[in-house]
Amino acid sequence: MRKIVGRIASIGTVGLVAAATLAMSTSSAQAANYWSSSAPKYATNVGTVTSQTVTVTPDKYTLQIRSGKWGGNYYLWARVPNPAGNMGSNDNLWLEVYNPSTKKWESSGSTPINSKTTYSKAHRSKAGWGYKACAKDNIMGGSPAKCITWWV
Repeated sequence: MRKIVGRIASIGTVGLVAAATLAMSTSSAQAANYWSSSAPKYATNVGTVTSQTVTVTPDKYTLQIRSGKWGGNYYLWARVPNPAGNMGSNDNLWLEVYNPSTKKWESSGSTPINSKTTYSKAHRSKAGWGYKACAKDNIMGGSPAKCITWWV
């Protein structure tokens, strides 16, 4: 029953984000203002749009893309909730955003994954843009980045 309720909540969240995103229109000149470090902390109507367990050698994390409303806009961010076990001191989390007009990915910058829930910077939700949550061990010879993607 819990899984069904969680899936319904996720579907509702995805629908809310998609509807809100389609209603927004902003010029590309304002793109620099799309990033927010406050949105993951203070957003309302927060939900997970996609989630997957990934292995960043030797650690396992639940990697999520979350969504919420903050300051009148919807935002998306990467999250690793309550990492358990032996977190590597070199493991990092970040969000990448694909801008279809420039055909380039832009990064939030990395945030170290520690013993509590870790968040990336958030990016304003935009119709037709891609959002990729990534985690990686940055030591020499470490595993490649593990990412999950969601398109608005």
